Amino acid sequence: MPRRPTGRTWSSRSRSRRWMPARAPPEAMDPTELRALVEGLRQTHGAHTALLYGSLADGSAGPESDIDLALFAPIAQVRRDARWHQGRALDVFVHPETVLAEPSAEQLYLRGAQVLAQRGDEATRFLAQLEALHAKGPQPLAPDEAQALRVWVAKMLQRLRRGDAEGDYRRHWLLMMALEDYFALRTLWYPGPKKALAWMAREAPDHHVLCAAALRPGASDEAIAAWMATVIEDASATPIRPADPA
Repeated sequence: MPRRPTGRTWSSRSRSRRWMPARAPPEAMDPTELRALVEGLRQTHGAHTALLYGSLADGSAGPESDIDLALFAPIAQVRRDARWHQGRALDVFVHPETVLAEPSAEQLYLRGAQVLAQRGDEATRFLAQLEALHAKGPQPLAPDEAQALRVWVAKMLQRLRRGDAEGDYRRHWLLMMALEDYFALRTLWYPGPKKALAWMAREAPDHHVLCAAALRPGASDEAIAAWMATVIEDASATPIRPADPA
């Protein structure tokens, strides 16, 4: 089964960034500064609706946390506005306003967002629809797709032992994909690495121990194989409470 290192789920959102120089940690985000920033972005992009999501919205932000914003405007395609603002990485997605009426799994990363501006009650209704969509859960993988995923994992485990650059690349590829695969094979929404790892530590601590050991720099092939065996095991034999880390 073809696999890409940047496999997409609703949470990954193609958030790759260019290398940036180290910067001093900024101070806490001032609400007045945030409002001024959002108003300027709305004018720049012609947006009527603005949502704050991520760690600044859920209260888990640290001094280096991004400013994650989703804007909605009368445009045809998603736009991106990524830069530095007062020592923080600013990451803005400008969505077509039509998304507000018909949200999909691609927007589930906005669950729990704070409404900073909206036209009427569009954003409020949009977030309610996302909650309903999340409650339904993802579609389970087709049996042949699940089997192909398991075969891919086994193949990658073989190839990472080559001891050359390609084998090392495949090691990183496999480890990056494994967390998403763990959730997909259990028919759970994948909420991104930060929330996924926190959920696993709480709901499946034995699995979290294996995952952490495999991700540790210099992890042995045996540690990686143990985590992969857990990823692809028959999850139906051990029900796990649905992920709801928000």
